[in-house]
Amino acid sequence: APEIIVVGNGVNIKKRARLFVEQQEYVPVYLKKAANSWKFLGKYKADIFSQDPEVIEKHRKHRTAETVSGILFLSAEDSYEVEVNSSSFPDPLRRKKVELAAIEYVIAHYENQGYSISDRQSDNCGYDLFAEKNKAVVKIEVKGTSLDEQRFFLSRNERAKSVDPLWRLAIVSNALDTPELSIYSAEEMEKAFNFEPLCWECRISQI
Repeated sequence: APEIIVVGNGVNIKKRARLFVEQQEYVPVYLKKAANSWKFLGKYKADIFSQDPEVIEKHRKHRTAETVSGILFLSAEDSYEVEVNSSSFPDPLRRKKVELAAIEYVIAHYENQGYSISDRQSDNCGYDLFAEKNKAVVKIEVKGTSLDEQRFFLSRNERAKSVDPLWRLAIVSNALDTPELSIYSAEEMEKAFNFEPLCWECRISQI
């Protein structure tokens, strides 16, 4: 919590979970620490109420599957991204060129397969492109690099949203010269790459 919430199986509980997603508004969220003790965490909105059995199995923990109706995925009103400054990384203008080239390449790839594309980059929804073809839907997070190596940065929000079975990671290497596209499901991404933290958010301890 609060990014991932296990939803019980009561009729009113399921109804409220769906209503939370439908309203698409940020609301104050508090985490109960003890009796009459609550911690304010910020404002969050519900992005997805997944009832996919695989998603439920991944997140239900100690609860039995019969008592869980689905999983709610929330996102914070303010999404913080890590900016990395190093001589080993390209300057901001070149990074932007790589990013645009990668987006354009992925759009062309899916359009050539008959998909219609909606740009979701500014929506902070954990992916960049929404692709539809007939009843098929894919939610694509695009990463680009000017190098041969498949190397990228993944935000906390993006990784949280990757539990959606429709989510895909599209990496374009050599984006400015001879682009090469690789596409991963969340499970394939977790197996193929090592994840290393680059920074931590530090707050005064409440103890």
